[in-house]
Amino acid sequence: MKKFILALALVSTPALAVDRVAQYDFDQDGKVSFEDINRFCSVPASLFARADKNNDGFLTNSEMRTAKEYLFSRCSATPKNA
Repeated sequence: MKKFILALALVSTPALAVDRVAQYDFDQDGKVSFEDINRFCSVPASLFARADKNNDGFLTNSEMRTAKEYLFSRCSATPKNA
């Protein structure tokens, strides 16, 4: 049980989520923009807008987790800086 709790804590650690942003943050500004995503794969602006729930033009860690089903599934390779 202790191992399960430790594994769960490691998976849900915010630092691990930051790594996802870093994977797609090609201009290294700490944010994932439409341009950053499209350096990795071509996605329509409408899909990016659907993922950007707060309409700030960038994807947060939370938005990226939610978007992985419909946005990142359109991309076939791994991020360039992964």
